[in-house]
Amino acid sequence: MRGFRRERGAFVAELDAQEREVVASVVADVAELLGAARFEDGPPPATGHPDPLGLRIDEEWVAPPEDAAVRRLLPDASREDPAVAAEFRRLTEGDLRRTKIGRLAAVWQQLTADDGGALVVRPQDAQALAATLTDLRLVLAERLGIVDEEAADALYDELEADVAEDDAAGQARQYLASVYAALSWLQESLLAVMLEDLRRRD
Repeated sequence: MRGFRRERGAFVAELDAQEREVVASVVADVAELLGAARFEDGPPPATGHPDPLGLRIDEEWVAPPEDAAVRRLLPDASREDPAVAAEFRRLTEGDLRRTKIGRLAAVWQQLTADDGGALVVRPQDAQALAATLTDLRLVLAERLGIVDEEAADALYDELEADVAEDDAAGQARQYLASVYAALSWLQESLLAVMLEDLRRRD
């Protein structure tokens, strides 16, 4: 994996075939958590339909998500007032889910396109990608139990540790940790070129 750099007016990163496959799988997983059909089952539907992603969300009442990872993506608007949180969720959650899934679909399509290893992002689309990378990292962080910087730092120590081949849980955790670390690094490189681009405009 090669981090983002500015190249011919765009932000460009490079991922090999295996890296693209791994990240695309995580993207599809997160979209499914948000209520989308599995991307691998067919191309994401085009926008323009009143419910373009087929979420079938009940606009009259949307219960708080039971999955803690989804709660990170769709947090309560108010921790002090459940009624305010419920009303805000009812009014906004459908659109927020569709926005997030639409961004995930765009990233998935680019990662699975047969056009080599480059991930090319226009400057005007960089903020949406940064937000999508944040969503991916939030879900992985929840699965890994990362709740603060101390836990995040400890995770990098885990990556250096040896895990027995017969330790399936340990192997799975180390795999998720490596994906989390890679996405964090990729996002940092994107934010760096975005900041550099802003400075050039000033």
